[in-house]
Amino acid sequence: MMHPRSGFLALFILLGAMAASGQERPTSAVLRHSEVCFMYASTEDVYKAYGATFVAWGGASTAERVRFHHNLGLRCTGSMWCLTAGARALYEDPKLFEATARDIEGKPVEVPWLFDHRHEGMRTYFGCTNHPAFREHCRRQVRAQMGGGADGLHIDDHLGVAQPATAFGGGLCDHCIAGFRAYLRKHATPEQLARAGVKDLDAFDYRDLIRRHVTTREQYRKVQYSIPLMDLFTRYHLEAAADFVRELGEVGAQAAGHPILLSANAWVGDKRHTVVAPHLTHIVCEVEFDAPRGTAHVERAIEAFRAARALGKPLVGTASGWDWAYIKANGAEALARFWIALTYAHGQRFMAPHPKRQWCFTSELGTHWYAAPVEAFAPMYRFIRANAQWFDGFEEADVGAIESPANVLCTARRKGAAGPIVLHAINRDYDAGAKRMRPRKDVRVTLPAAALEGLGGRARLLRYDGEPRETQVQISGQSAVIELPDLELWTLVVIGN
Repeated sequence: MMHPRSGFLALFILLGAMAASGQERPTSAVLRHSEVCFMYASTEDVYKAYGATFVAWGGASTAERVRFHHNLGLRCTGSMWCLTAGARALYEDPKLFEATARDIEGKPVEVPWLFDHRHEGMRTYFGCTNHPAFREHCRRQVRAQMGGGADGLHIDDHLGVAQPATAFGGGLCDHCIAGFRAYLRKHATPEQLARAGVKDLDAFDYRDLIRRHVTTREQYRKVQYSIPLMDLFTRYHLEAAADFVRELGEVGAQAAGHPILLSANAWVGDKRHTVVAPHLTHIVCEVEFDAPRGTAHVERAIEAFRAARALGKPLVGTASGWDWAYIKANGAEALARFWIALTYAHGQRFMAPHPKRQWCFTSELGTHWYAAPVEAFAPMYRFIRANAQWFDGFEEADVGAIESPANVLCTARRKGAAGPIVLHAINRDYDAGAKRMRPRKDVRVTLPAAALEGLGGRARLLRYDGEPRETQVQISGQSAVIELPDLELWTLVVIGN
């Protein structure tokens, strides 16, 4: 449920962030399509090599770092974590250990993908974003990150305790139960409570009902979603987590001394992550590209791009940790370049692969890092910035059926109802053995001629790895045919002025 103030807050955050520093700001959207975004902060020479415009996932927690980025014409952010206080803090601070997510047995719930993060025998446990001690810990992080006046705040693992509550058997501490009881007073019908056997809501402890079915975390995880009131319990956790993100955005604006951008690492293909969307100005997240299968299975990534569009939120993405681990292990930079093209072709932004700290993850190695070679990726981003006019202001367009050869993806974007059209033609014919795309020759793209009415008979072919060309739009009956002499990876076909 959207907080009554969140509509005002979103506008406040957006307008203020656009004017927070002296640089030119987009006026029609939070992020332009042609933004070149970094995940983590980098150096001046790297930013210039890529034509960077925005640092999305932190790195500007001090006034000095904010000035550094603004002097280069970049917007920048602070970043905090709602996932955990970390093994060391949990070891050193009993109050934070007490504020960890708890299961039906009262035991803390470990973050499974941080199995290698330990301190003096202490494991890394989920924090409980319903517990006052962990909530204050999160607020302190925000104040520390935003005190330098960054343009925006990024919230990592925004689900907080809703993550273990929905997937790992947690979310059952005293504070969670008290919050759920209050939630039921507002949202449960008398019939729902009666069916669950709740006779006195004031004395109701959801854990007592759960224990009629299970007594251990392992048992609970097997039957969780068959337990009465679980749909409301899940909704309570997700809405509570989203509202805490809204609150942290307000704390961040107060600490920065001006309105801010607000983003979260929301896996938009997962409905649990969409509840927070009304409170955000944009989404910064990881997207799954299924790297071991080359270009054969990118449907989940495309679904994520479209889900963000349906939510009305610009997306700034990168690949998942296991995707990047594959790139590192196999030297598959051509595959990562395909992800960049695919993302921009669907109206979103792919964060520049970081030259020192691109996060990787496997179950064997845990967290590790990939140093992405600048020369392998920077030309694509310089191309985007140099051709910003063919990205910014263009929206997904229904121009009718587009026909292209097998292993060639083609999307259409248009500026206004009758403005120019840009087709994004992408070669997905990936040779995993050679670690490159197989070049395509004489690629024919066909679309309804009616879609091009009034746009003239010529098209410009733009590519990051070659010189611009012009070609004729051939009209044959009700069809328009455009021939691309060659297609290495990604060509923009610009039709109209």
